[in-house]
Amino acid sequence: MTIRRTPQDFRVEERQTAEFHASIAAEHLPSHPFAAYTLEKISLATPDALGFIAKALKVPRETVAAAGLKDRHAVTTQVVTVDTAALRGRAPEWLETEAWRLTRLGFVPRAADSTIIARNAFTIIVRALDKWHADELVRRASLMRDRAGDILFVNYFGDQRFGSARHGKGFVGKALVEGEFEQALRLAIGTPARKDSGAVRSLTRALATHWGDWKTALTKFPKMPERAAIETLARGGNFMDAFAALPKFTQEICIEAYQSHIWNAIARELAHGISEATAQRAFEADDLFGTMVFPRAAAITPAFLAFPIPMPSPRAQYHECLSEIVAGALEEEGVTLETLRIPGFARPYFGGGDRAFIATARSVSIGEPVRDEFAGGGPANLACTISFELPRGSYATVLLRALGQ
Repeated sequence: MTIRRTPQDFRVEERQTAEFHASIAAEHLPSHPFAAYTLEKISLATPDALGFIAKALKVPRETVAAAGLKDRHAVTTQVVTVDTAALRGRAPEWLETEAWRLTRLGFVPRAADSTIIARNAFTIIVRALDKWHADELVRRASLMRDRAGDILFVNYFGDQRFGSARHGKGFVGKALVEGEFEQALRLAIGTPARKDSGAVRSLTRALATHWGDWKTALTKFPKMPERAAIETLARGGNFMDAFAALPKFTQEICIEAYQSHIWNAIARELAHGISEATAQRAFEADDLFGTMVFPRAAAITPAFLAFPIPMPSPRAQYHECLSEIVAGALEEEGVTLETLRIPGFARPYFGGGDRAFIATARSVSIGEPVRDEFAGGGPANLACTISFELPRGSYATVLLRALGQ
């Protein structure tokens, strides 16, 4: 099975709330100080796109905001906003490069954030299927559909969430909790990973080769925000101060990745328990960050369909039915809820909030298998187009894992 053989194989369209669309004004008003744009991009991560947009508009990067982070290896459509104070009254109707295009929607009262997203619509071509896997996709979908025809699946965080652990050497967040700041910094920016590219590749390889010789390391990679951490060390600073000098976004995703890893472990054990209690055999998918267990729709009661699992944090409070599961997941990691803190840091921190245990994929359509235009010889020569809509924060790749892909 192959997804993302080309960026056009993976398409994502952000769908905003009715409230957001109702708030759009055609003209710039004092009550609507943000210009709203549709951003269409290809093979470009959202943070990178925002940087390019800021540079093209000659505005500070922090004045450009996106509602969500969309995939790099895909064709995506989403909303971004630009503070008109930085634009000084010039909000172009459109702007275009080979990799992205902005089209102005109008003006809105506040900057884009995740609350304006209602759902995301996906169209994905799955390639390199043989007949058995193509049939298995349809079989699993039928067993995971509810009476309305929607697919119910455990709302795991996908691999994309764990980019800061992509090197396979461990989670930065765990090292931070343990007060191991040198290890945390090394895992965050000094450990090469296979998927590194561009400036990140130069950074991780330079630091892996010259770790401890900070002045030499600084000569081996280009100017980028992460340089501040190594400059701190080159001036004689300690590793705690160096980690604090990393971009705030980098610090936060390190914490969120580890927090999400523990959440997945809790959800996995709950999914196991549901399947065992109902004698409904679950589907399983191996994953680098822990097996994913997916109960069949018949095993998911209305209570579990509406069941939230809090994100692990010192303030989290769990339903009594989760007490043993949470204790086991934390013991496996060698932490407790109370110790999910970074010594000496007020931020970043392990924030609270709930995440739905079960996600619902709506408007699911599975096309008939056709010959894969990129396939060579052999039986794995079929391709299938799948389309569906997911709530904000759910991962299309996780749904594909649930379907055996």
